[in-house]
Amino acid sequence: MISNLNGVTTPDELMQAYTALFLFLGGSISLSPEESSLPHICDSGLLRNLPVESGNTQYEKASRLLRSPCQYKSTCNITVSANYNALLSEDKSSTAFPEASRWFSNSTDPSEYRQKLELLYSRYGYSREHGCTLQSDHLGIQLLFINLMIEKYLTEDDYEIKGMIRKDLLAFINDEMLVWLPRWAETVSEKSVTKCYTGISGLIIGSLEDVKEILLDQKLGL
Repeated sequence: MISNLNGVTTPDELMQAYTALFLFLGGSISLSPEESSLPHICDSGLLRNLPVESGNTQYEKASRLLRSPCQYKSTCNITVSANYNALLSEDKSSTAFPEASRWFSNSTDPSEYRQKLELLYSRYGYSREHGCTLQSDHLGIQLLFINLMIEKYLTEDDYEIKGMIRKDLLAFINDEMLVWLPRWAETVSEKSVTKCYTGISGLIIGSLEDVKEILLDQKLGL
């Protein structure tokens, strides 16, 4: 069961609410705490008022965790920054760098996989900003692409095109992102010393699963 805190519960309005959440989540795992202001966001209590409530197990667990008191109140900035560097920074020694090709259990060639992603991105007019050092299979890049597809889906009037976007969006969530994200989130949970990144990883999976559920429930043109 999914519901908006402001009483907005139509499928399109709920999906729009998730885009705001994806922007925050993507920034939190792509940018250092100093750049994303994550410690301030946590300290100000904004994470206690997420735009969507959900009964999804991952989402619910992560929400409770992020609403709980911070155990590093006096050293939040230092602790969260150190945690980010150890888990998510572009440093090769980071234990949970959120790049899909690092989490495949098969012998998929990273270059070939990224080329396939770039082709899909180009179909939707999506490209990384000039100077971006993140690869096309980085979670932050993929979450921005999810947002782009959701926006195109919500604003498309042609039911045939809308159906194609829906199909691509479902495939991207189910066959690309949810293939590797559970293992990534498990590692984040095991290695993180703060609640921030454990909660964020859970929210990412829960939110993607919720968007997938909304899309599967919709019947276009009826």
